[in-house]
Parts: sequence; structure tokens; C-alpha cells
Amino acid sequence: MGLRDVIIVKMWESIRLGETVLFERTGEGDMGMGVYHTLLWAQSEGFNTVIIDILDSYSTLVSKGKLMGLDVSLLNNADVIKIGGVKKQGHIIAHIEGISEPTILLRKFREVYEPVIGNSDRKVLAVVIGLEKLFVVSDISPRGIQLVVDYLGSYVGRTDRLGIYLLKKDILPPGKQFIIKLLEDIATTVIRTSKAGKLTEFHIVKSLNRELEGVLIRV
Repeated sequence: MGLRDVIIVKMWESIRLGETVLFERTGEGDMGMGVYHTLLWAQSEGFNTVIIDILDSYSTLVSKGKLMGLDVSLLNNADVIKIGGVKKQGHIIAHIEGISEPTILLRKFREVYEPVIGNSDRKVLAVVIGLEKLFVVSDISPRGIQLVVDYLGSYVGRTDRLGIYLLKKDILPPGKQFIIKLLEDIATTVIRTSKAGKLTEFHIVKSLNRELEGVLIRV
């Protein structure tokens, strides 16, 4: 495990059950390696991990990991709730189609997700991949956006789970950049990452741990 991956694992270890972590990426680079080592950490910590794959984002991530030479068996075997998309990746426990109406989407998702948390005898790590696509691809209204954000915020404090939301903030058009602020408001931890050449920067702009808040790491 390289220094970059050790840092990512250390950040997760500092986060408490019940938190919602928003991991924002800008510029070049990919989150695949970070997700891979996060799943390794979750496995070692006894989490029951579920991937929320929005519009085939997880499938793309796994394909890139394979090209990078990673052993993707861990990624292939992860439990997955698919929202939209057509590519089958991982152990799919549910596939929710039709994402244009937030009320219906959230109801269907709740019917699947709640049993995953409630019926598990282990703590649950939920990793949401492709959240930005939900707001970009679907013609979602401001009211619908608020419904989705409020729903995500409702899980803050649930100590039977830890939520990690991966967001490519550059993809959101100017008219929807306000969504980032809404998500940052409900998150308990906000980590921004960007890449310039061979350096990757991690900036913890919000954290329940005051010793971590404001920390900037370049590797």
C-alpha cells in the first residue's frame, strides 16, 4: 500500500459511525484506487459494505481498476444497489430503474436500503458513486433536489452505518453548483481532492475532529 492509500485509510479511521462523508474531486485523476483501499479497510474493520452505483459509475471504476492491474475480485464481489444504468457489476441486490421522479426513486431506494441496514448484524458502510450524475442526467427540479438532499441528511447520526458520497464536482453545470453547498451542509466531514501532475492534494475542509479540520496533505 502506497503513502497515498495509507493517508486515505487513516482518514477513514478518524471518522465515526453515524457520519456522512462527502468526498469531492476536482480536476484530473480518478477515485478508483481510493475506493479500492477503502473497501479493503472496511473489510478488515468488519463492515458490511454496500455500493450505491448511480448510472454505471461503479462499473466504470472497476474496469479502470482492472486496467491498472488491481485484483478486482473484492470489487466484483461487493453488494451493489444500482440506480439506473445497464452494466452489471458486483453482487447486485437491487436495480432501481427510472430516476426522473425523486419521490418515487427515494421510496424505491428506501425499500431496498433500509433492510440492508436493519437486517445486518454488522455495521454498514455505504459508498455512493456517481452522485453528480443523478443531478446532471435527470431533469430534476429544485424541489426534487431538496428532497434528495434532505433524504441523504436523514441518515446522519445513524450509528449502524457510515456513509461516503463520492462527487465529481466539476461535472455539475454552473446552474447546479449550489447543490455542492447543500451536500456540504448535511455532511459531517468534507474532503476535497485534486490532482496536479504526480501530486494529489487532500484538503479536509470540515470535520467533527477539530484536529483534522483544515488539514491539507499533498502526496
